[in-house]
Amino acid sequence: MLRFNGFAMIHKALRAMLYDTAQKMQQANFADPESTLPAFAAAERIVELFDDHADHEDNHILSGITDVNPELAQQFEAEHVTDRQLASDIKEGIDAYKNAANVMERMLAGNKVFYAFNEFIAFNLKHMVQEETVLNETLWGKYTDAEIGSLNQKIAASVAPDKAVDNLKWMMKSCNDMEIGMFVKNVVSGAPEHLVNIVLATAQAELPAERWERLNASLSVEATA
Repeated sequence: MLRFNGFAMIHKALRAMLYDTAQKMQQANFADPESTLPAFAAAERIVELFDDHADHEDNHILSGITDVNPELAQQFEAEHVTDRQLASDIKEGIDAYKNAANVMERMLAGNKVFYAFNEFIAFNLKHMVQEETVLNETLWGKYTDAEIGSLNQKIAASVAPDKAVDNLKWMMKSCNDMEIGMFVKNVVSGAPEHLVNIVLATAQAELPAERWERLNASLSVEATA
């Protein structure tokens, strides 16, 4: 039986952020701060969002499986420690770039950031696959789909508003019509009006016109049913 994957949409958003920033970084000329600093700012934001994501997993997900699979919980907690160290390497490189005294120092620091960010990408892509396969097996053994959905809602409620907006934007850019449709319908049916308006406005802004029209039409059908 196909079970609910509570990681699916946020992981798609996080992957898309990584890919987008990797492209920006590959196009940057490290000798030129004007070319480079926007890409590095995007990397700093991603590091912040991944750190926040790991905190939520530690507090809301891994803490909930220590009774049934403590070794797995410890494994993923340890991976989050590794992830934060990789993030620290990126931030140290960016600081070195900003403090570089000449072009050569900027080039060396820029390359350090570039390779550190690629290490971060590689680690997190594998980590997210493990969460969606190995960790999900433990979650599915303990919780119903409805209970996993409630965990997701708890996590969503604890995300800072500015980070929630970033996550939502990239979810709309990255997820398929079925995922977005189910997500938006759940929001429309149960969230406060101001949150519903934010979600709908973001969907309209980020989805291609034809996809937004299909989504909006399906919501109209549900409202009149």
